[in-house]
Amino acid sequence: PPPRNAGHPTPDLHCKGTAGCFTDRVTYIVDGDTLDVSSTRVRLTLVNAPEVGQSSYTEAKQFTAQTCPVGSEILVDEDDGQTGGSYGRMIAVVYCGGANLNADLLRSGYAVLVTTYCSVSEFAAEPWTGCP
Repeated sequence: PPPRNAGHPTPDLHCKGTAGCFTDRVTYIVDGDTLDVSSTRVRLTLVNAPEVGQSSYTEAKQFTAQTCPVGSEILVDEDDGQTGGSYGRMIAVVYCGGANLNADLLRSGYAVLVTTYCSVSEFAAEPWTGCP
């Protein structure tokens, strides 16, 4: 089948793969690439935003907070290739208001692709990732 979202700007909001997938509300923005969804801490797959104290940390966090404000309903699709998580966080793609937050962060320039995980991520073949 053609890659998901091929030629379509709006993602079709359905779960991919077999790992966890759920809809809930954003309760807290940790930083640019991590947010709390109810009681689950979610780390965006394939994306790395600056940490506290690094250049553009505030801008990246604000970008995420504006794209997925606290209280907004989002879809979290866990990465089948990384179900072990990271530091107690679920690794996933997050959709807010129909937009792919992972892809938008990469496009914004406030985050970079983590190529290390291109070999394991179920989303690596999607055009937004830029995985080789």
